[in-house]
Amino acid sequence: MPISPFVANLRRKIGTDLLHLMGINAVVINDRNEVLLVDSKESNHWMPIGGMIEPGEEPADAAIREVFEETGVHIVPQRLAGVYDGPNVEYSNGDLVHYITVVFLCRAVSGEPHAHDEENRDARYFPIDKLPDLRADYRRNIAVALANRPEAFFLVRNA
Repeated sequence: MPISPFVANLRRKIGTDLLHLMGINAVVINDRNEVLLVDSKESNHWMPIGGMIEPGEEPADAAIREVFEETGVHIVPQRLAGVYDGPNVEYSNGDLVHYITVVFLCRAVSGEPHAHDEENRDARYFPIDKLPDLRADYRRNIAVALANRPEAFFLVRNA
């Protein structure tokens, strides 16, 4: 999906300066207990599906929307896995963003994964023990989501 009208309006005012935004990361599991990942054109890496939460949008609805927009897969968010500071992202056009990321464990209910938008080259399921090389925060998000904890996991740096 192209830049949202909300962010486009802010970018007209501040240019590429740092924006602090809310995002989601959806760890999607199918019936074979495989993880759905996308191969991002922007980062040239595999990753769980993620994106920005639009103003007025519920975070779980953002997860449902982002997964469908990027992969064509319909999901049901099952639980909150964690909430994290970061990452910082510099997009290829120079835009700087710092995300607060809400991570959900989600179950796929229908649809075959494919690159459903212009953001990704591919979308597919991977066995948990055969994941491609992933950024550390994505590995953490997947591990925490799959840990089957009854509560969400939070990092506390200043305890």
